[in-house]
This record gives sequence, C-alpha cells and structure tokens, in this order.
Amino acid sequence: MNTTLFPNFPDKARLWVYALAKPLSVDDRTRVAERLDAFLQEWASHGTPVHGAYALLDDRFVLIAGYVDDGVSGCSTDSMVRVMKRLREESGIDGFDRTLVFFRDSANRVQGVSREDFKELVEVGKVDATTSVFDATIQFVGDLRRGGFETTFAKSWHASAFSPPPPTR
Repeated sequence: MNTTLFPNFPDKARLWVYALAKPLSVDDRTRVAERLDAFLQEWASHGTPVHGAYALLDDRFVLIAGYVDDGVSGCSTDSMVRVMKRLREESGIDGFDRTLVFFRDSANRVQGVSREDFKELVEVGKVDATTSVFDATIQFVGDLRRGGFETTFAKSWHASAFSPPPPTR
C-alpha cells in the first residue's frame, strides 16, 4: 500500500500510469521532470486548473494524478497524453507499450517482459505467489492507496491470466 504518493489528493482523483519499456536514465528523469513540471503549471479542464502531480517510481513508471471537482475532461487528458507521446517521439521514453508485464525480480529490480516471457517465468518458478507485480491499469489514486498498483502475484489479476491450469484427472 502506498499512502505517501499524492497525499493531498482524494481517492477519486484520476491516475494514469505509464509503464516504461526501458528504465529511465538520469538525463531521461530530468527530461520527464522538466516536461511534466511545465505541463502541470498550465493543465486545465474546461478552463479550470487541474490539481496535478506526478511521481517517477523505480525508473520504470511515470504516475500522473489529476483532480478537478467535476472530473478531468477528455480534452485535458488528451493534452497530458500528448506530453507523454512527445517524450516518446523525441527521447524514446515509451510508456505506451501495453504488451509488457512488470514485476520485481529476485534482486528486487523492476523488469518489464513480454506476456510470453512472463508466462514462461511463471512456469519455471522464477515468478511465484510472492513475487511483486504491477498493475498499470489502475485509474484512481484510491486504487494506488489500497495497494492496487504493486501487489503479489497471488493477489493480482496476473495469477488468473498466467498460472498454468490445474492438472486434469
């Protein structure tokens, strides 16, 4: 459970998770911070400033939270997505590859692998019930606070998607 991120945001604040295909370098972190700092100063939804913040986690995730009383509009969401797409185009910082599965390896490093490779890791026992996995599909700050972003394989959707079926008799 992560209660330290976005402490001034309500549980219903929107959250976007960009899981990065490759780890951020020091220069990449600076580039992302500069772009998002500038964007958040101007972020608005139908003329109302969006309360926005971001966090860079494990050099593999960009989390962006946004809150406005009547909800963040589609147009304002699109403007945030454009910032992330520009980072991908200009710097190769790609948070749009939804085919990757993210987990912590035995050395506690975050890894992103294809679904096929992840399934193989489960089958050979390199990913087990206690392995930490990440769910980049969460949509609200409350999901983050309740432990929906990083949890164990056994408690996640990953278990039903990647566990081998029980043997038949």
